[in-house]
Amino acid sequence: MRQILESCVKIEESAEAAYLDMQGRCTDPAVAALLGHLATGKRVHAEWWRELIEEWDAGRLADAWHSTRDVRKDLDSIASELSLVARAAPATPDAGEALLAAARIEFLTLDPAFAEFIELSEPGLAHKRHESFDAHIDTLAGALVDKFGPGSAEAFMATVLRRTRHNNRAATRYATRDALTGLGNRRALAAQAGQWAAWSARYGGAMSFVLVDVDRFAMVNDVWGHGIGDRALVALARTIGATVRSADLVTRLGDDEFIVLAPELEPEGAKVLAARLLAAVAALHVPADGEAYLTVTASASIVTVFDPPDSHPRALDDILAAADRSLAAAKSAGPGSVAEPVVLVSTAEQD
Repeated sequence: MRQILESCVKIEESAEAAYLDMQGRCTDPAVAALLGHLATGKRVHAEWWRELIEEWDAGRLADAWHSTRDVRKDLDSIASELSLVARAAPATPDAGEALLAAARIEFLTLDPAFAEFIELSEPGLAHKRHESFDAHIDTLAGALVDKFGPGSAEAFMATVLRRTRHNNRAATRYATRDALTGLGNRRALAAQAGQWAAWSARYGGAMSFVLVDVDRFAMVNDVWGHGIGDRALVALARTIGATVRSADLVTRLGDDEFIVLAPELEPEGAKVLAARLLAAVAALHVPADGEAYLTVTASASIVTVFDPPDSHPRALDDILAAADRSLAAAKSAGPGSVAEPVVLVSTAEQD
């Protein structure tokens, strides 16, 4: 993981160096200033990756990749190609030559791994990071169109840059979100739970998980059909997402199971959140056929991780296993029930 982050830094630094080199040789003052602006953007991006290296070294960042060899190979190849771009430009590039070299730099750095890595490693800042990368591409794309004209091959290149960036973000959404509901999927949960587990273990802070399971959902599909069942799941996802705190992560675990990761929430607070969630679900009216609508109830279990500082991070599988066991108790108590929170606490001897 650290080596991947180091490769990200290397790429941004290589791009920054290429821009600064061309800025010093470009014969057009306006384009030279643009190259300096693009170099500043790359320097800022490099600093983000360095901050993540610090987080990793401090144990506050989870490993977002199961297999790193291919990712590292691709990123290192990009860094090597970037080092050749500035040298390939003319000794004193004019505006057009400098802009085309800049387009090559940006196209090389439009690797899907960047967008996916931002989404998985910095969930709270992902939107801000994505917007910064989008603005960076838009600045160069606009300059290409202004210089060469809307119908030029260079303007088409600007479109390719924007479209590639857009497609990379779309691919990231497909990789980290549930296709039906748009919520995070199991991979997103694993990445963020790992990150918060590392934080919790280092500082001894609490984090809670609320598992929400719709009662007798199989009957919905049997009576109303899978189309209405899917409509109900989408409505449930929106309702749960609108009920939690902004810092909470909602993911879809399975067919009718949703889990909320609530950082820095202790058992009593998690009980309040679970009760609020189940009340919102029970109040939901899902349109069905004609004027008909259906209602559902759900049961919930709660697991709070509350380990002492500098303990070993909890594995997600252990947390989910505890949530499943507790959910069985909630189900046996009847529809709409919330099980008593399960508190996972380790001792120094266990670690």
